[in-house]
Amino acid sequence: MKLNKLLFYLYSKNNMRRRGWIKNLICRIEGGEYYSQTLRDIYSSYHQVKIGMYTHGGCFVPGKFDRFTTIGRYCSIAMTATAMNRNHPLGYKSTHAFFFNPKLKYCELDEISYTPLVIGSDVWIGHSAIIHPNVKSIGHGAVIGAGAVINKDIPPYAVVVGNPARIVRYRFSPEVIEELLSGCWWDKDIDELKSEMKEFQNFIRGSSSPSIPGDR
Repeated sequence: MKLNKLLFYLYSKNNMRRRGWIKNLICRIEGGEYYSQTLRDIYSSYHQVKIGMYTHGGCFVPGKFDRFTTIGRYCSIAMTATAMNRNHPLGYKSTHAFFFNPKLKYCELDEISYTPLVIGSDVWIGHSAIIHPNVKSIGHGAVIGAGAVINKDIPPYAVVVGNPARIVRYRFSPEVIEELLSGCWWDKDIDELKSEMKEFQNFIRGSSSPSIPGDR
């Protein structure tokens, strides 16, 4: 525990090479991205990205998901997926970051607002998918196809593909979706779900095809 606290503190030094080493060491100590609480504390504190337990993938790549993003549990996110929570200012004299990003040392204030994004639990986001800044919500159980460009909120259990993304179907019938949303199985830890494993390895009657166009 003392080592984890030390690594949490050292991460604050903002050295990219050191941060990569710290992240890899924490993963080895705590069983990887799926299980590491220290890694989640780091991303919440230093990147302002809150990541639920058992979620893995591109959300743990600094800069891929903007600050003020909250991601649920049991999500699968491709390493190349991106979520942007704000735009360059079209109404300014220039859209260049020199004029709105104080980290670049030319301006003092950052006045471009972020749009908080909430991604539900059990969401699958495919390779090279892009979530635009006006999006506020990706519902529980949604599937974002590879290369999809999301420019509006996505309801629970929707399957979306394309640019701009469109809903091609829902994973389950409305009745099954309502049952899943009310049950909130994702609130349970994985050890609690071991006795229910067969329920997660059989297709639900009326479910859609296991594949989606362009998925990976």
